[in-house]
Amino acid sequence: MIKGYSKLSDPEKNEVCKFISRSLNVIKSIDEIEKLFNNKVNRYGEGSLFCFINGKVVGEINIVLEACENLGTVYIHTIEVLEELKDKKHIVKNLVDEALKLSKKHDPSEIYLGAKNEEILNILESLGCKKEYAAFSMILDDKNKKEECLDLIKLSNENKKVYLNIFNDSFSDMPHGCFLNLSEVEEYINKTDNKNYFFMVAKSNTIIGFMNCEIQGERGLFDIGLKKEYRGKGYGKPLLETAIDFLNKKMVDNIELTVIEKNSIAYNMYKKRGFKEKSVLSYWMEIKLN
Repeated sequence: MIKGYSKLSDPEKNEVCKFISRSLNVIKSIDEIEKLFNNKVNRYGEGSLFCFINGKVVGEINIVLEACENLGTVYIHTIEVLEELKDKKHIVKNLVDEALKLSKKHDPSEIYLGAKNEEILNILESLGCKKEYAAFSMILDDKNKKEECLDLIKLSNENKKVYLNIFNDSFSDMPHGCFLNLSEVEEYINKTDNKNYFFMVAKSNTIIGFMNCEIQGERGLFDIGLKKEYRGKGYGKPLLETAIDFLNKKMVDNIELTVIEKNSIAYNMYKKRGFKEKSVLSYWMEIKLN
């Protein structure tokens, strides 16, 4: 039996807790599980599916439905199956079939299927799917300054609508891009502290893109994007250097990023700047729609 999180009973949610907590050092509470699965990314639990056998959770799959309305794209990801099961292929197939059935109800223009590890990838490939690209975590070798930096404009209540337009213009057409709404930008403002930073980036008083940074212990991570009209005009390297310089000044030990291999322009720019692949975060394949 496969059920969406939004339709689970309290006892079934307790079984989800056990499944999610099986590989962690701490047991997730129901409140934590609610935050994890009852959110707008998966349409408040609709897109988080769990496979039950004899009342026990044996598999999970998640669907990002939030981007479909504005971008036409659905991402199916985080496929997990109980480690001790012998017939994992059968469980994965059923989960994927149900996820595709649900995804198609939202009339997407494209569907991407992701696997976090090689075991799930191999099962998906045995089912006829083909790996097309990966998402990488990359880490910077040489943190010495290479380019002049751009100007930063801190996100605020006064400029939040400008930031919203800049972000969506810069990022919504990227591979695995997303589309923000105003309430999400307001969440960014409330989240801003000495570990989370949100900026617009300007050259000669003209806003050309955005830069978001996060500090996790000794690690500094960032996202950057350029407005469409400023791409291919030599601003990519200074924008990248602005993020590196900002995090250097925060005295982090490591500067890291996540990149989709399919975004070849950014991927190659990062490699030329000295970023090295640290790990594979996920493998991705496109599901052909009839």
